[in-house]
Amino acid sequence: MSQRARYDDPRLAREPMTLVEDGPRSVLALLTRMRASAFQGRQLGEAFETWKRMIEGPSLICLGYAASLSSAGLWPLVTWLIERGYVDVLASTSANITEDLLEQLDGNRLYRVSAEDVDDADLWRAGYYRFYDHIVSKARYDELETRVLSAFIDDLAERWRKPAIPTVRLLHELGLWLEEKGFRRSILATAARRQVPVFSCGLPDGPIGEAYDKATRAEQAPIVDFFRDYKIATDVMDAAITGGRGTSVIFLGGGVPKDFLQITATSVSSRHGNAEAKPHVAAIQITTDNTVYGGLGGAALATECISWGKEAKGGPNVMCFADVTIALPLICQGLLEHFGPTHRRREPRPLNLAEVF
Repeated sequence: MSQRARYDDPRLAREPMTLVEDGPRSVLALLTRMRASAFQGRQLGEAFETWKRMIEGPSLICLGYAASLSSAGLWPLVTWLIERGYVDVLASTSANITEDLLEQLDGNRLYRVSAEDVDDADLWRAGYYRFYDHIVSKARYDELETRVLSAFIDDLAERWRKPAIPTVRLLHELGLWLEEKGFRRSILATAARRQVPVFSCGLPDGPIGEAYDKATRAEQAPIVDFFRDYKIATDVMDAAITGGRGTSVIFLGGGVPKDFLQITATSVSSRHGNAEAKPHVAAIQITTDNTVYGGLGGAALATECISWGKEAKGGPNVMCFADVTIALPLICQGLLEHFGPTHRRREPRPLNLAEVF
């Protein structure tokens, strides 16, 4: 009988993505040169230049965060962007703002496997869940749901006296709770510290959904008000758009986070009688979604989205068809090299979440 593969070999550990703070500025030069190249290399260079101008300008910068990117190790880049003030509003899938906690559980690691020849039945028997080419212990993933996030639901049921709570407020409370429990590096704890509201329309579609089911006091917890979220998001966009600051959007992947941030622009226009469009002033999307199949994840920023009033005609609307795990580290490294390791975007001022809520 063949010996079962060892999946937790330290040589196979999947390392989270971090930036190089003391190296030569080679990526910055490369991205600058790529703007004069062709195909998606050119688009990546354009995306970098547009992102840089967003940071240098006054607009409210909104980030849509989709796909399985936190499990792939990109979550430290998202917290880096938030810490430096490069993100003012975050819209995310549920998994991306909870699965970053997996690597912050004491002693837990994710490991690389070969997606082409791994035996998934063997993985199940050995106690692992698979995300394409990396795996995590089932026991530790379940612990995230049943011990960490369920404990938060029980805590919320104990102290939240209102019958309902918007998702954005629930996630802020979760961020504060995670900070207190030692998960300071997490996306939600970082967002809470930096006054960044986090929206997640599909909140049950992730570990927190299972956590709610397993929580002892779930029935006493407040009802999550998704409709209130939409009004809050539209209020934030309206204040920025009509106040002259304007809004910019960056989409990592597509999905619900993209549409949530896009449709708020149409709602702002509707509030003001639809006399004129109230579009985002700049937009970037990094995706592998194909527009020809009709999915909104691939809806082109410089064409289709303009018909809805979501993007500005003639504005810097960049579609980069690339794998986010390749493009995002390059762009973040370029931003680090351009602005320097200690830079923070201090103007315009961060949102006041007490006013937002």
